Amino acid sequence: MRRVRSLRVQVMLTVALAVTLLWGLSAGIAWWQVRHEIDELFDTQQMQFARQLLAADLHDFDDDSARLPRGRELLPKSLPKARRGSLEDDALSFSVWSEGGEQLFADGGEHRLPPPDGQYGFYDVRLDGEAWRVLYLALPDGHRTAVVGQALEFRDEVASEVLAAQLLPWLVALPLLLLAVWLTLSRRLSPLKRLAVQLRARNLDDATPLQATLPSEVQPMLDAINALTGRMADTLTRERRFTADAAHELRTPLAALKVQAEVAALPLPDIDRARALSQLDAGIDRATRLVNQLLALTRLDPLAGPADTQTVDWARVAAQVQADAAPFAAERGVRFTVSGDAAHALPLAGDETLLALMLRNLADNAVRYSQDHGGEVELTLAPDAVSVLDNGPGIAPELLPRIRERFFRPAGQTETGSGLGLSIVERVAQLHGLKLLLENRPEGGLAARIVCG
Repeated sequence: MRRVRSLRVQVMLTVALAVTLLWGLSAGIAWWQVRHEIDELFDTQQMQFARQLLAADLHDFDDDSARLPRGRELLPKSLPKARRGSLEDDALSFSVWSEGGEQLFADGGEHRLPPPDGQYGFYDVRLDGEAWRVLYLALPDGHRTAVVGQALEFRDEVASEVLAAQLLPWLVALPLLLLAVWLTLSRRLSPLKRLAVQLRARNLDDATPLQATLPSEVQPMLDAINALTGRMADTLTRERRFTADAAHELRTPLAALKVQAEVAALPLPDIDRARALSQLDAGIDRATRLVNQLLALTRLDPLAGPADTQTVDWARVAAQVQADAAPFAAERGVRFTVSGDAAHALPLAGDETLLALMLRNLADNAVRYSQDHGGEVELTLAPDAVSVLDNGPGIAPELLPRIRERFFRPAGQTETGSGLGLSIVERVAQLHGLKLLLENRPEGGLAARIVCG
């Protein structure tokens, strides 16, 4: 059987994969949002700066001062580092052009912005191999045009730093989250290990319920295991008792068969040998009947319900039972009859073969214990019960509670039997949700009724 990966490992991999995917998706969405906001912010700043350049009085600048020194160079070198700020002098560049194409003013940057050539608005261009965002903004009269450019790499850097500040805590929290999941799973799964230890240490016939504090999702499994161990213990106990009883019951007829065989082997007169052979034949019949009933119970005990379920045709079942019981009833001089309305008898869906076996055992007992040469057995079909009635001696009231026990036979019993017939009847009835009722009839005899349980 293919070994299944550990549940803990599966959960950990699932959580790690899910968190990673969510983290990546969140990072992508955050990057798009942050970059959108940064573009909007810096485009606005470029526009405001260009307007200020257009509004500035540039007559104060001569040709020598038309290019300003770098921003860092304008600050006194004596300023402390904290007051000099963190500057990106190469991230922004600007210039002002006249209508005639003359550069009136420019910053001291290394990048030379392209002069206006009828452009207006924002453009993405490449300067010295780098991507820039350039704005061309002209006065209404067209006399001057301000050009403000910003390196897109700077915008990417700002967006990356903002995104890193947002996502870094999540990145740090991921190992902690996985550790918490691992520890939680280890703690929650530890009762299952203790449960496995209990199971390995149990005997097969131990029906004591397992005790463990489990999550609510796993509790049904524990309940099912307890139910299963209970059934296993009950089945094992029943099989042991059944085996012991069967061995005990088979010992007597087999011993009797051996004696009858030894007697038949002696040099006896023909009449004595014929009597010994007749007794040997009767013993074989009793042993065969016992073995057949043992086999029937062996097949019935493991079943949880009828194997072949269909709407029961009680007329067909009754006819089969009557045909099977007729030879034995004729031999005993017992009249066997069927009465009632089979079309409306005890509505039921089940296995007709098992139900016929059930009624055949009841009929066999009824014929066996009815009056010889004058006995009457009646199989009645009614909406509330299927009954087998006889006119025999009935059962002593004090024996009624025990008569269903396997291999139980009242003391002083003269009729042959195994004590298994009623056990078979009761087991088939249980499989169909029915119940066996036994009661002595006021007019004499026994009434065995099969009713809905």
